[in-house]
Amino acid sequence: MREVTYNERILLGDRWLPIYTKGLNGKVYGCYVEPLRALERQMTAMLSHHANVLMIRVDIHVKEFEGTLDNKLMTDFMHELRKGIKKAHSVKRIGYFWVREIETVKHQHYHLLIMVDADKVNTPKGIFIECEKISRRTYELAKPSLPPNPYVKVKRGDSETFDRMFFRASYLTKERGKNRKGKYANNYGSSNIALNEKKHITPTSRTFISGIEYLKQIEAEANKKKIA
Repeated sequence: MREVTYNERILLGDRWLPIYTKGLNGKVYGCYVEPLRALERQMTAMLSHHANVLMIRVDIHVKEFEGTLDNKLMTDFMHELRKGIKKAHSVKRIGYFWVREIETVKHQHYHLLIMVDADKVNTPKGIFIECEKISRRTYELAKPSLPPNPYVKVKRGDSETFDRMFFRASYLTKERGKNRKGKYANNYGSSNIALNEKKHITPTSRTFISGIEYLKQIEAEANKKKIA
């Protein structure tokens, strides 16, 4: 996971996608390329199997300040989470992407993106309840949390919504916070869902919207909600 990009877009497959390398305040972030590829691959694969995919962001917190030597906690967590979701919602497959971070003033934590069939799971509530259940019965884990606007439904072939979600999730691949890790701890992990070539649709190409433009759109929409 050594290659880092500071560009505002990245070519993955045959599409240019926006990435969160620059904030509205002008601050520049470096994003790792390898996890960006894994993120796009799993988002695309899920949409090749399901016409509508619910994508949910959850943050998983670890109590130990210095962090664990490996990612067994997250491996076990994902095993339990997938089992719980399948039992509760009868879904066939669950896509996911996570990154591990430790910053100087924060405990070790994982940023997680979960992807499920939106025709089977309509809201993130049940998924988050499963996350809470697992954290309560796992001594090393603190209470999970949801970031603002934690989910979006993406329709197969909907380039606009896909790009927005990819842009937001690309922030998880930022360089900061990923250098303090144990000898056997990877900085990211993902599901391994294969692309369904028969149902895969390449989104209609359009004029690229930069990351800054996405941020401005998101900020404008948030301000409208506050006014309303």
